[in-house]
Amino acid sequence: MRYSLKAHKGVSLLGLILLISVVFYLTFNTFKLNDKQYQAVEKNLIDERYTQRIRNDKVFPGGVTIINRYLMNNIHALEAAYHRGPDIFEHEKNLILDSMFVALRKGNTMDSLFAAIKAEYQIDEDFEYLLTINAIQLVFKNMMLVNVYHASDPPPFLPDSLNTRAGVRIGGYLHTPLPQNEITSITVSNAEDYNYWMSFSLHADHRNRTWRIVKLMMPTFLLALFAIGCVVSIYYVTYRNWLRQKKLAEMKSDFVNSITHEFNTPLSTIIVANKNMQNNSILANAENIKPLTKIIERQSLRLQKLFDQVMDITTMDNSTLQKEPHELNQLLAELVTDYNVKLSVQNTAVGLHTVSAPLHVELNKFFFTTMLFNLFDNAIKYNHSEQKRITVDTTLDENTIKLRIADNGTGIPDKEIAHVFEKFYRFQKQGAQHIPGLGLGLYYTYQCIKSHGWKLSVESKGDVGSQFTIHIPH
Repeated sequence: MRYSLKAHKGVSLLGLILLISVVFYLTFNTFKLNDKQYQAVEKNLIDERYTQRIRNDKVFPGGVTIINRYLMNNIHALEAAYHRGPDIFEHEKNLILDSMFVALRKGNTMDSLFAAIKAEYQIDEDFEYLLTINAIQLVFKNMMLVNVYHASDPPPFLPDSLNTRAGVRIGGYLHTPLPQNEITSITVSNAEDYNYWMSFSLHADHRNRTWRIVKLMMPTFLLALFAIGCVVSIYYVTYRNWLRQKKLAEMKSDFVNSITHEFNTPLSTIIVANKNMQNNSILANAENIKPLTKIIERQSLRLQKLFDQVMDITTMDNSTLQKEPHELNQLLAELVTDYNVKLSVQNTAVGLHTVSAPLHVELNKFFFTTMLFNLFDNAIKYNHSEQKRITVDTTLDENTIKLRIADNGTGIPDKEIAHVFEKFYRFQKQGAQHIPGLGLGLYYTYQCIKSHGWKLSVESKGDVGSQFTIHIPH
């Protein structure tokens, strides 16, 4: 059974995890798709206008003049430096690139062009751009290509503020160039000696792109969260109900086993006593019959008590208690006296301590008596002390009467206290398996207290004892 329970838990948990994973996967893919297609119309419009304006230009309108001034005018000097050695070439090309990048940023006309595009197509004001040069190659004699700049290997003179993953920043305030926000990437080249190849790109996006996409997908996110919440709730309710049904089935099985044992014992005794009474040698002496009839009487009373206990539970569940006024201290004195008289367990005593003031309470005497005797019986059954003690006392706290029944028994573990009042539940403690009962005593007690409109609290400590406190409105 334990293996089956673990298997069911494992399969259920695995199914729940798989289902949540599928929902998360679909939601994440929806986010990625929206991220990829976000502002697609705006990007196409910007791309169209940008490429039109730089059709015979580079980087931005008027950029080719600046680039040619630094690259084409110095290309022969750079070739000579290249042949003189890598250190000389590195120094010369860094000086030229630094001057060219400064001039491009100073002469950048993209700000006015981008502002005009945003105004024309009514694009949001927080839509920013980033214009970068990604790579530059010089073409020397005999079509020899020499790399002078690449985004993956930025020169040391460039500050971090101008370095991006796409390349050197020429204009714009967009901080994060991504494949999703790339408008266009252009490479220009010329298959002639003493020329250059260059690639540059334009990115444009909102400053808070991710948050805008999240807001756009909010209905999808909420629907996914709702679906996951529903699945978890259904799983939890189903699993809890399954545990309850399983526990109820186990308790019913335990009840059948207990009641079978409890009823078989007196029945077997009655049958044996009856057979003995039919023995001629016993019938010959009238003195032999009297002990047998006493046995039959005791066992019959025990059977009646078992039947009454089961029937009392049914009555308690399906009827309204008929209450009458009683003086609690006097009633408790009578019950404790009666219980001590019929008590057959040696070294056991029930003590009573009450307040001096009269305590008038409305209650059902029959159910109250049975309830109290159930607590007494449990206090004796679950007690291995040589001197068993049960103490009953009453106190008056403002408008509440506290009726305490304390013992020096084996006690109840904290995790079991919440279950001992359930129908058919029996606390299985090592060494207590032989104790007879149907698991109805404390259930009956709790139902009686609840039907009277009272409250119950329990304090218990292992091998020290338990204290049941009944709170009665006064």
